Amino acid sequence: MPDGTSRLDVRGTIKTDDGELILVETSGVIVSSKEAMDRFNKGEAVSSKDEYFITAPKFTIGSKKYEWLNQIQAMGKMVSVQNTKVKYDVFLVR
Repeated sequence: MPDGTSRLDVRGTIKTDDGELILVETSGVIVSSKEAMDRFNKGEAVSSKDEYFITAPKFTIGSKKYEWLNQIQAMGKMVSVQNTKVKYDVFLVR
């Protein structure tokens, strides 16, 4: 966006250790300083101390074992990002 804010619209699939597939759809917002973006673009790690990076993942699954994920709202906060690897802390909102 013109002010440097980025909007997230990410979709992916997680395969559990027991072979179940979970669709994850994530929206969110990232607000970075120019310095943080410059470091990221050089391949350096950026952390939550450097930028505001909040997500709202939702899960879709057909498995009875994990169907509780269909019924929750979660929020995620970026811990670190480098290249294509993002580490999040994800919380159940009640």
